[in-house]
Amino acid sequence: MSKYVIGVHDENDKAYQGWEIRPEGIGHNPDHQGGTDYSGARHTVIARLNDGYPPTIPAPVYYPQFAQRCANFVRNSRGCSRWIIGNETNHSSERGSGPPITPALYAQCYALCRAAIRQLPGHEQDEVIVAAPAPYNNQTQYPTNPTGDWVRYWVDILTACGTVDAVALHAYSSSHDPAIITSDAKMGKPGEPFAHLSSEFHTYHDFLLAMPKRLWGIPIYMTEANPGARGTPWQNVDNGWCNAALDDVAAWNAVHPERAVRCLAFYSWSLRGDGMGFKNKQGVVNDILRAAARGVTWPDVPVEPEPPGPEPPEPEQPEPVECKALTRAQVDQIVRDALAEYTGQMRTIVREEIDRTVWRPGVG
Repeated sequence: MSKYVIGVHDENDKAYQGWEIRPEGIGHNPDHQGGTDYSGARHTVIARLNDGYPPTIPAPVYYPQFAQRCANFVRNSRGCSRWIIGNETNHSSERGSGPPITPALYAQCYALCRAAIRQLPGHEQDEVIVAAPAPYNNQTQYPTNPTGDWVRYWVDILTACGTVDAVALHAYSSSHDPAIITSDAKMGKPGEPFAHLSSEFHTYHDFLLAMPKRLWGIPIYMTEANPGARGTPWQNVDNGWCNAALDDVAAWNAVHPERAVRCLAFYSWSLRGDGMGFKNKQGVVNDILRAAARGVTWPDVPVEPEPPGPEPPEPEQPEPVECKALTRAQVDQIVRDALAEYTGQMRTIVREEIDRTVWRPGVG
């Protein structure tokens, strides 16, 4: 595992110490046995397992098949022990023609995939990573999140998943200006639905400040970071945007070592159709390599388990009642009182029953 923060989205041949993110479209055929050999990678690999492009995960009826396909892929791969399940599941473009991927549905898929992967010999301790949500995106709404708040969506996923090995995040800025990295600009004016959420790179602060405390200490990987809106190409300049992003993450880690970002991966090396590739933009590559040369590492600080809550108070005990033995005269009186309620044949029956169960000599 890399101790260095810097990473790049996609396989690349650059000489830096850090991470590379490898997306894989594996389908959900449970009989497909194919995998990938990552053992020759120059960097620590995080693989992202997608059903397709889209959908990032299949329709719910195919979750068991997808989980088996994930297990087959992991079994037949080499050189990787970190697996992201899906990508930006709140984004409509990632679900294709399938239903909205609610937190409950994603948690169901994640649990099946995690169980299938970690039951494999040699993979019992692999990290099965919760997918990064799409920030600034409110396209998945449900009864307890009617506005589609992306941070609420993520927290609801973490709550629904229960056991989580690690999480992925994405963060972007609205321009190529390095100064905007530290902006705390919000999504709207006070009173508007998302006025409390960042519109800039600090969206990752929103997520991590909302992270359930029980999950503090698990690995956090920022697997996509880039300037400009998606589809706005990187400028072929070394203007320090990547270094500014690294500075910001390092500052966060210094204050919040229990929620340290272990990977900051710039999107993307490959020349994809979305225009975000920088493989042929030496200015961007130089910025990344300068950042990598600084050797920034993430803090490996043990996180104490959350202390248990206060012990519940002992229930109040009733005052002890002192039981005193009755005198013979008191017993005789109790029996007489009981017999006084009856006459004739019934009195005889009751008297015989008393004599049968308790010997009361001298009572008439």
